[in-house]
Amino acid sequence: MTRSHSRLARINQWTENARLERLHLLRRETDASLTQLATPLEDPSELRGQIENYVGVVRMPVGVAGPLAVCGEDAVGTYYVPLATTEGTLVLAVTRGAEVITSAGGASVHASDSQVTRAPLFVFPTGVLARAAGRWVIENFGAIRAQAEATTRHGQLLWIEPITAGRRLVLEFTFRTGDAAGQNMVTFAADAACCWLRGQPLFSRVEFYTLESNLSHDKKIANLTQAHRRGRQVNAEVTIPRAEVVRRFRADPQAIARVALEGAYSSILSGAVGAQAQFANVLAALFVATGQDVATVTESGTGLTVIEETAAGDLYASVTIPNLLVGSVGGGTRLPSQRECLDLIGCAQSGSARKLAEIAGAAVLAGELALVAALASDTFAQAHAAYGRPRKTGTAA
Repeated sequence: MTRSHSRLARINQWTENARLERLHLLRRETDASLTQLATPLEDPSELRGQIENYVGVVRMPVGVAGPLAVCGEDAVGTYYVPLATTEGTLVLAVTRGAEVITSAGGASVHASDSQVTRAPLFVFPTGVLARAAGRWVIENFGAIRAQAEATTRHGQLLWIEPITAGRRLVLEFTFRTGDAAGQNMVTFAADAACCWLRGQPLFSRVEFYTLESNLSHDKKIANLTQAHRRGRQVNAEVTIPRAEVVRRFRADPQAIARVALEGAYSSILSGAVGAQAQFANVLAALFVATGQDVATVTESGTGLTVIEETAAGDLYASVTIPNLLVGSVGGGTRLPSQRECLDLIGCAQSGSARKLAEIAGAAVLAGELALVAALASDTFAQAHAAYGRPRKTGTAA
């Protein structure tokens, strides 16, 4: 495969002929038919910047969950949320939670501005030099910001935090990224700033440099994610009248709250980061449908769910997502199907990233309520038996 692999890599044109040449090579080398991948579903010329060695499209079913009423700052109204998944019951569960939230007047949601970090590392001969360089960076922040922001029309460098460990200096760059999720934006901006820094006398003594130290917890689960924002912090909450809870969930608020509390205890025992039921489930499906970077569900999918019985006997529920990385521009949001899914929830135009984050927060809240309520009513297994496995006509599931 060595010669074929290098040949495949050389076929770097984003054209239909190049795609067919790759498919021919793969069929010859693997004996796979690749009939579905061969179906021409995208214009290869439109995929530059999205994919390399393009051969075809993997199709994913998309369902809609809703109606979901959202009372946010940018998202105000009722939405049908697109979810791309192959997990039976997920869309049904989010729909069930959404309908209950809507019957209670909607989820109150707040999404913060977006903050995205990049954390380059510099290793100096001594700790004295590393600390001196950190102080110099603070004193010359304006000049560094000018270098960084010259690479972007929308990004803003908010601050740089020097972090020293012996002779190592990590510079944590924090940017506001506008409507973009911003990972590439902050990479290009931090790289330009560091290239300029390395030309300064103090930084000329650096023994080792890398653009990312791993401190930014990019696409990783870390305890830092709970208190240190990388993306948008999203809070969503709702209070549901007791009668509505019993009628729709077949369980009372006390029982649902107890399941949530016991789940939080077990999360602590497991060493999990945060305490919640299925943030990643809902977010991954929404990310695929709307063209987000699916790998960022790692940090986006951590957080806290609180479900309590109120003094009046009603049910209060909230979710906190400390680091939701979503964008309405850039990346996979440019693809036609993903653009349609964004348009479905009114997030395909400029200025929609906060709105998308608020809808995502409400959808996560709906998923949490549905799952915890299913456990409280002892219908979790039955729901998956009915909807979570294929069924042939005329046979039992």
